[in-house]
Amino acid sequence: MKKLLFLFVCAVMTIGASAQDAKLSINAGFQFPSTLNTTVGYEHPLSYGNAVELYGEVGNHWRKHDFWKGYFWDGGIVYKQRLARYKNGMLRFRFGPQFGAVERKFFLGLEASFEYSYVFRNGCEFVITQKNNVNFVHGDTFRNGLLLGMKIPF
Repeated sequence: MKKLLFLFVCAVMTIGASAQDAKLSINAGFQFPSTLNTTVGYEHPLSYGNAVELYGEVGNHWRKHDFWKGYFWDGGIVYKQRLARYKNGMLRFRFGPQFGAVERKFFLGLEASFEYSYVFRNGCEFVITQKNNVNFVHGDTFRNGLLLGMKIPF
């Protein structure tokens, strides 16, 4: 797990060195049923407000007696299609595949979500993401919830 996170951070830093207006995104929140979630990603902007994001995610699906028993990690890539642009914000639809593991069982999945971002004067963004995941090949099939976060340009 530590090696994968290290490789992900190295890949983000390498890609970020050559990109313009690239952003590091950090999100955390709660998903139903009983899941805490943290996401770190690299966003590469495309034309007309669209973007592509490569992300890694860690979470915990807790139970009554074993809080740390239901942890999971995954990674994926999402395409962000701009739906609306406002004076200081933007609404996007996110869609893409993901892969990972929960309780030492691997899974594949799809993510479809909405993201609203508000841009500050210094270029940082406040982000609210309504996230929906459908996962295959294990018992934690559906996860949906709300994440709050920041995007930092580098």
